[in-house]
Amino acid sequence: MSKKPVPKNKPKQPEVKRKQTSKNILPNEQSWLKYALLGGILILTYITFLPALINQITNWDDNVYLMDNLMMQKPISIAAQYFFTHFYGSNYFPFPQITYSIIWNSYKFNPVIYHEVSLIFHILNVALVFWFIYLLSGKKIEVAVVVAVLFGIHPMRVESVAWIAELKDVQYSFFFIFGLICYYKYIKGVPKNILFIILAFIFFILSGFSKPAATTFSLAIILIDFYTKRKFDKWVVIEKIPFLLLSLGLGILTIKAQQGTAIAKFEVFTIFQRFMFASYSMLNYIYKLFLPINLSALYPYPHLIGTRLPYQFYAMPVIALLILGLVFWSYKYTRIIAFGFLFFLANIVLVLQFMSVGIALISERYTYIPYIGLFFIIGMGFSWIYRNKDQKFASYKSVSIAAFIGVTITLAYLSSERCKVWFNCDILWSDVIKQFPDDAEAYKNRGGYLVEINKYDINPKPNDFDRAFNDFNTSIAIKANDPKVYSNRGNIFALRGKYDLSLADYSKSIELDSSDFNVYLNRGITYSIMEKYDSAFADWDKVLKIHGPEIKLYQNRAYAYVRANRFKETIEDYKTLEDMGVPMDANMYFFRSFANYRLGNYDAAIADNTKAIAMNPNYKEAYYNRGQTYNSMKKFKNAYDDIIKAQSLGYKVDPSFIASLKKQL
Repeated sequence: MSKKPVPKNKPKQPEVKRKQTSKNILPNEQSWLKYALLGGILILTYITFLPALINQITNWDDNVYLMDNLMMQKPISIAAQYFFTHFYGSNYFPFPQITYSIIWNSYKFNPVIYHEVSLIFHILNVALVFWFIYLLSGKKIEVAVVVAVLFGIHPMRVESVAWIAELKDVQYSFFFIFGLICYYKYIKGVPKNILFIILAFIFFILSGFSKPAATTFSLAIILIDFYTKRKFDKWVVIEKIPFLLLSLGLGILTIKAQQGTAIAKFEVFTIFQRFMFASYSMLNYIYKLFLPINLSALYPYPHLIGTRLPYQFYAMPVIALLILGLVFWSYKYTRIIAFGFLFFLANIVLVLQFMSVGIALISERYTYIPYIGLFFIIGMGFSWIYRNKDQKFASYKSVSIAAFIGVTITLAYLSSERCKVWFNCDILWSDVIKQFPDDAEAYKNRGGYLVEINKYDINPKPNDFDRAFNDFNTSIAIKANDPKVYSNRGNIFALRGKYDLSLADYSKSIELDSSDFNVYLNRGITYSIMEKYDSAFADWDKVLKIHGPEIKLYQNRAYAYVRANRFKETIEDYKTLEDMGVPMDANMYFFRSFANYRLGNYDAAIADNTKAIAMNPNYKEAYYNRGQTYNSMKKFKNAYDDIIKAQSLGYKVDPSFIASLKKQL
């Protein structure tokens, strides 16, 4: 029996599209579901961080960027020009500084507004992370949900959101993530739209103006190329050159800004010790992602035991290398783990303390962008279980969902409670001391807050000064070479009238660090109180050389000039204050009136006394001084009225003076 010939071009049977029947797979085409889930995540994030909105201003950089930053209080155009052209606080981040200036010009030091702005940026960042991960994961909604939830409410986010000074963290991240989205849209475009890579570069610039940490953007986009299996060719290299050059520029700018202040000298620790620090930091960041407990605003460097570190540090490089080996091994099976981990590492490598930056070994805020990579691994792992059609994984799906819900509730609670720790500096630094009872910095900062508690619009308690004094003594006992502690304790001695002890502490502080103008300023004030005016003027001259014009200096020096009978200089200092835009108060008008009176400028003296009396109708000294001035002008009726008024307010007037005035009427 002969076989039938098989036709060479057999027509294909039409494919029958099967409906997706699995209820476990989220329908990507239903955009309403995507937006509904995102809306729920944003609401959850807002509720979680609500306690942060009632927090106060801290003395942990908030005071430096807000209360002590006179330039921020200038008109916005002047402030913007200054912040773009100057370093401030050993950093370069003009956008957050300008944002502070905009808020201050409308709301002054109302902490609620500053916290609201930070929270708004964080919520926007959650939305951007959702969008970025949705695209990166191949439009898997469940991955975007898991990553956005973890990013939004993880307790390691609290420092970035609840701390006013870290507006730069949430602001740089906003532009950073937006830039990543634009870059992804660029490489996935068919044909590629050059506009998206231009936008990515612009957002990179904006991110860099918000915080120097943006320098890692170039590494992040290279990793996106790696994850998406983008073909490596000449154009891929050429298009990265502007990004790499900008990263280099930001890095140089940061080193220049922090040289000699935030960055420790390299010889302080050995290279091997620095490698252990980097390993320890990396592992702690990973550990706290899974177990975010015992958090702290400050994680101090360990105390050396002789010349070596505690034993646990020596194991850290081994564990770190083992993890890196596992990540490398995973690449044989998937790029997900390698990408996620390398994204984490690339964005945190500059702050792993191989080069010591600041006084902390690790900082929770440094994880804000890097954790996206680790969250991505978790999200993709969840999706793999969730979408797996193998029946043996069926039971794990409900367990995974229940676990995710449980983790979400737990993280939201922990973050909400953590926000309360940032309520004020007393609570914040007490929490650090609880974690690290031998940390001198925490005692110093808590004591500093208790001494200046009025500065934060909080009524001091009767024992605040005693607590501060004890904190400073404890700090000195732990670390005897911190100039700031001696300066702070000197302030307490001065307030208690123990001027000799105050001078000794100020002098010790200057011996340890002669660059802090505040110490010279305060020692000058103490000298002035002790009527040692030559020493006071010498210290204040130092302030001008180190710092330049300073309001407190002119206010105190003008009064000292009066006491030292240097009346011309008194008037010059008050003129300087007026030129600086400092409003004159009743006392300032009174002291200037006295200087004018002694110089024979009677009309000016009358005008100043009249302004002082308008501000304080019961200012008996001003009435008496104006009466004396009128007497010198031979306006005896006016003089008599003012002297009698001064007497009625309690000023002791020589009866013979009143009698002499009566004879002239």
